[in-house]
Amino acid sequence: MGALLLVLAAVPRVTVAPGLEPAFEVQRAAVEAWEALDGVWQRERGRPAPTPRVAIVVERARLAPGVAGLSELGRVSLRQGREGVFTAAERQALSHELAHQFLLQACPPATADALFHEAFAVATSGELGAWREGDYQSLSEAAKAVGRARSLDSPDARRALARLLVESVGPGETFPRALGRRLERCEGAARWAPLTAEALGRLEASAGDEAFVVMSRHSGEVLASGGDVGQPRPFGSTLKPFLVAGAAQTPGLRPRVGDPEWACGDVLPETMRAPAAVLSSCNGWFLDWAEQQPGVERFGPWGPVLQAVGLARLPEHMSEAIGLRSTLGLSPLGLAAAYRALAEARPDVVALLARNASEGTLARLPDSTELGRLATKTGTVRDGASRPLVGWLVGVTRDAVVVLASPGRAPRQVTARFLALVEQANALAARDAVEVQVFSLLTPAQVDVRCERAGVVLAEGAPAPLSPAWRPFAEVLTGRLLCLGAPFEVRLPRAPVGRLYAGVFRRDAPAPWVPGPGLSATERERRARTGSEIVFRTTRLAYVSGVLSSEDASIVGEPRAALARVVSHNVDTRERHGSRPVCDTTHCQVFQGTTRSAASDADTLARPRLKTAGWLPFSRGGDEPWREARPRKDVERALGRSLALVQRLESAGGRLRVVQTVTDEGAPYEEAEGMPCERLRGPLKLPSCPSSATWSETTVVFDGVGQGHGLGLDVEASRRGGADQETILERAFPGATR
Repeated sequence: MGALLLVLAAVPRVTVAPGLEPAFEVQRAAVEAWEALDGVWQRERGRPAPTPRVAIVVERARLAPGVAGLSELGRVSLRQGREGVFTAAERQALSHELAHQFLLQACPPATADALFHEAFAVATSGELGAWREGDYQSLSEAAKAVGRARSLDSPDARRALARLLVESVGPGETFPRALGRRLERCEGAARWAPLTAEALGRLEASAGDEAFVVMSRHSGEVLASGGDVGQPRPFGSTLKPFLVAGAAQTPGLRPRVGDPEWACGDVLPETMRAPAAVLSSCNGWFLDWAEQQPGVERFGPWGPVLQAVGLARLPEHMSEAIGLRSTLGLSPLGLAAAYRALAEARPDVVALLARNASEGTLARLPDSTELGRLATKTGTVRDGASRPLVGWLVGVTRDAVVVLASPGRAPRQVTARFLALVEQANALAARDAVEVQVFSLLTPAQVDVRCERAGVVLAEGAPAPLSPAWRPFAEVLTGRLLCLGAPFEVRLPRAPVGRLYAGVFRRDAPAPWVPGPGLSATERERRARTGSEIVFRTTRLAYVSGVLSSEDASIVGEPRAALARVVSHNVDTRERHGSRPVCDTTHCQVFQGTTRSAASDADTLARPRLKTAGWLPFSRGGDEPWREARPRKDVERALGRSLALVQRLESAGGRLRVVQTVTDEGAPYEEAEGMPCERLRGPLKLPSCPSSATWSETTVVFDGVGQGHGLGLDVEASRRGGADQETILERAFPGATR
């Protein structure tokens, strides 16, 4: 068994001089602080710090007002307010001064670099959070303040330094990158170049390479992507619309002339309101709003949605929410999912963003006219010298959300690239929306649903989290349901496995179906023809592929293409349920969830739509003979008459011919009545329309060939014929393709 190697920090001998009490507590705090500093070194350098060469004496001293501590190699002087009481502030001051001692011993080349020393001490002593409080300071202003400060011990200099350090800690990191890179030089032979405020403000905060994602608004599928779309990046101003969407009300604010954060266009109105603030991306308006109404920076009900798609935590200050501080990040994929939910819940906000190219941050560009055809939002992440670090463009079209993150460029510089992505999205075939009534033979209480990642219910324009546990639709379908991280899972009674549904659920109760005069119907038939109160929206491609999988998963090639075009045509008709969407049962065409489409399906659906009007029937067909027996009473119920008078049953072309004997003035003769074969086949669950029938006093025996109602497209025949899809369709529906 291998030995366990435990690496301990090498702590210098620490002596607490008389007068600083309680000495044991001070000494213990010093040891803990040094061990924490050694931990920072080990994380950044991958090994323990050099063994300390000099012992340290900590003493109580009279210091100038505002100075909590001073250091020189081997000696730390502290101010102590009350004799015998070691406060939290004094403990923090000790940690600060020990950070200087640590660098003096572990990084001798940096001894004269006052900015590096002070930055390291502020970053490691636990005081960073305290100094970042107060009024917002822009990154460029902070860099200027540090650069011109006579003393870095002043409150203003410390606050500005903390501002720069906070920006240098990327999402998911714990130590400023600018300082981490400096530690690598401590043991090198090269001459030490002093740290500058400009270098400290040069962020490189997870800019990464270019990344883009095109996401379906309907199914949530990623239709196209490039780069690392899952990498969190500072998001700039892209979340400002969510602040407005999450607020019960927004104020009208008077601009503060001369404030750089209120530099929001050529002419400022006397009172700026939310629409103008979003379009001009006015930082000053959002900052002042949060001053008047603390808490709005947490996005209201949209905060949990943003966390569900990747935001590490809710903002602590409005400057974080609007991207002025790059301490939080969101990936392009997460941002696309968030805008998908926003577009579903708040069409009014999307309508506002549609004005961005004419009135907002994308106005007066050569591409503004093209950009005006969709809703857009920009976001720019800048470093201390106001250079663009990441430029964001988000676009919402009728069918997709497009997100582009471009490193080192502002959004107005990448509009041509963005429009190329939008054109790519618009050119994708069969990504428009279709709706289908689902679970038509069941009630919402009988069907369970769950979303394991980022499920939301959208009701009255606001989102609410959807539990990842299985719940009946009857309990959760209080608004539109979205699963932002994956397809929904649906569980039906007695079904061996669940089904996947990539799309949006909504509730829409239908009017009951009433059979015509003289017709009867079973409860199952009645429910099928009434339709479902659960309506599902997805893309045309996902729907057609789902129907193909449900109707005949083995179909390929030209027969598959022909059937796909029929299915796509039928979803646009309204013959089966009037103005309501098509249903998912054999009464319409079977749909049991979304599945992966075949590579050729999108190309098939890009072909011209069929020209024949109305519903186009199809069936499995084939020439396999079958024989089935049914109780005579069930057959008579389906026919609506007694078989005592019926001579024979015949069928052809999907029609049933009932021949019976009629006596007129004492003379018998045969009379034939035609009716749809489905009137018999459906209730009796026969494989196809029977070609003949014989009966006894209790039983009817049917003979037939193939499967289905026998109308329209014969799927099995299309497999055998070897014809192309155009020929298959013309044989089944003359004139459909011409």
